[in-house]
Parts: sequence; structure tokens; C-alpha cells
Amino acid sequence: MDFSALFMDAAAYTQGAFWGRWKDALALLVSLVLFPVFFGHITRILRGEEPAPPVEWSLRSCVDGIKLLVIWFVYTTPAFVAGILLFGYVAVVYEIEGVNAIEPVLPEIIGGFLVVFVVYLFTALMANLAGVRFARERRFFAAFSVRKIWGLIDRLGFWDYVIAVVLISAFMNAIVAVIALIPQDAVVFVLEVLAFIPLFIFQARYFSRIYDLATE
Repeated sequence: MDFSALFMDAAAYTQGAFWGRWKDALALLVSLVLFPVFFGHITRILRGEEPAPPVEWSLRSCVDGIKLLVIWFVYTTPAFVAGILLFGYVAVVYEIEGVNAIEPVLPEIIGGFLVVFVVYLFTALMANLAGVRFARERRFFAAFSVRKIWGLIDRLGFWDYVIAVVLISAFMNAIVAVIALIPQDAVVFVLEVLAFIPLFIFQARYFSRIYDLATE
């Protein structure tokens, strides 16, 4: 898997979504307020539409956006719940017996963090391709065919795909972290909202191309 080619393709696609298209850029910003429409737009990008499409103000786009959000929610809920349970366990131990009570159960806490990490990694690997599969097949339940999605990961190469997911996560988190360094909270909020749109377009194109590699 050529990671640099994937990043360059996603960057060029994202640039094409905005360069010389100020009306489309404004429409994207408005669609973020009506977020199902925005994620319906993301669904079209996952579907592989080229060049980057304009925002579609339609019921179909809204429904597609809601379906995509539900798919991501279903896949990420196990990791979220596992994290909440672990945090709750640590908090209860600390509240009842204080910081000295943490040391005896430290191996269990570390083990819990490892479990949460594994669950998060699995759901991250599945959720992104599940969203693309839904977009391509145009069927909601196509996103939940774990066997077929795992077959795509197998074709990509498990570790290559893990690296691809880690790289895009690191890239997006790095941009958000740099913006967060700005001392003015209001400026940080505005910039992060503005960054949200191109970052999601970048990510959608990135995983769309990865899906293409798995189905070639």
C-alpha cells in the first residue's frame, strides 16, 4: 500500500472541493449546521464520486447522512462503553479507598486499558470500511457484514491497513492539536469548526481509495 500516494490523492481531492468553488465551500459550511446533509455529502465522497460533488439539499442526502452516523455509532459504541466502564471502575476505587488503593489493582487497570485499546482498534478498522461499503452498495445492512469487511482487510493486508488507519488518525489529531495551541478559545473554536469540513472530506476520500485497493 502506497501511503504517500493515498495522502497526495486525498489532498488533491480535498483541494479540488474548495479551489475556485467558494459557493460550494459556503454550502458545505451551512450543511454542517444541518449535519445529516453534511454526512450525506460525505457518503457521496465515500461512494467514489469524482470530482468532489456539490452539496445536495435533498431528503435522500439527509437520510444517507443519518444512516452513516448510525453505522459509525454502532461500531464505536463498544469501545466507548468499555472506556466508560474502565474509567468508572478506577473512579470508584479512588473515591472509596483513595490513591493508595490504585496500586494493588494496577495490573487489572493496565489489562483493562489494553482491552479498551484492542476493542477501539478493531472497531476503527471495521467502521471506516463499513461506511464505504454502505455507500457503495447503497444498502444499510451491507455495513454490518463483518465477514465481507474482514475479507477486504485481508486483501489489503492486516498490518498495512492498521498502519493506514494509524497514519490518518495521527494526521488529523496533529492538526487539531496544533489549532488547540492557539491561546484564544474563540479562535480555536472557529478554526476547528472550519478544519472539520476539509478533514472529513480528506478522510472520506482516503478510505474510499483504500476500499478501491481492496476491491481491485
